[in-house]
This record gives sequence, structure tokens and C-alpha cells, in this order.
Amino acid sequence: MTSILIIYTGGTIGMVNDPKTGALIPFDFAQIQRNVPELERLNYHLDVHSFDPIIDSSNMTPLIWAELAQLIEKRYDDFDGFVILHGSDT
Repeated sequence: MTSILIIYTGGTIGMVNDPKTGALIPFDFAQIQRNVPELERLNYHLDVHSFDPIIDSSNMTPLIWAELAQLIEKRYDDFDGFVILHGSDT
């Protein structure tokens, strides 16, 4: 089975509406397959690494890019592919 690591650094793609306040709150990507059942049809094993705290894209730096590269290098042999999710309001 193909294994993919999803790396979430921050951004609206990882947010959901809080039903009480209507404000955006972080989505728990560890629950992505439960909350997005369509992913089951792909027959992929998904694992998630979320930055904590999440990073506002306006605060993204080359140092953080290097941290992403190091994470992928460290986990390179464990996965068939990597997806980096990040903000885009810069």
C-alpha cells in the first residue's frame, strides 16, 4: 500500500468553522481519514505531521523551509510521497 506523509504547517486549508462562534479553528489532521471518507477509496496509508504551533505564512522563513527538508529527509525511506500544506496569504 502506498504511504504518504501529510505535513501541515498552517493556513486556512487546515481550518474549520467553530460551530459555536463561527470563527476558524485548526482542524485535527490526525482525523483526516475519518472526516474525509473519500480518502479511503484511494487505498493509501496517510500519516500526518502537524507543526505545533502552526505557522502563519507571513512568518515562514528559510529556516523553516530547512526544517521541512530535514523532516522529509529523516522520513524519506518511510513513505512513498510527501504533501506539504501551508498558508498562502503572503
